[in-house]
Amino acid sequence: MKKILAFALITQMGIYINEQFYTCPKAIEGQWFYRAAIYGTWLLPVIYSKEVEESIKVIYDGEIFVANVVPDTSKISKFIIRSIERGITLQEGGNQQ
Repeated sequence: MKKILAFALITQMGIYINEQFYTCPKAIEGQWFYRAAIYGTWLLPVIYSKEVEESIKVIYDGEIFVANVVPDTSKISKFIIRSIERGITLQEGGNQQ
């Protein structure tokens, strides 16, 4: 199984990559989603596999955390997803918190 290193977008709705939203205890404890809503989105490195979409590994502060897909991601409208994706280009990479 091939592992891919990429960047996920931290948004008010979750950790966003490949048209899916993910969450993990570290993100909740650190109030990442609240901070994204207040201060803007930012990018974090993640490791994932195209064969396994139910979880990703988030790299943060020298540690790796497993994040699981948020249920019912498929029900989020394409308009909201496009707005989130557009937001990252407007902020030139987002705010690092």
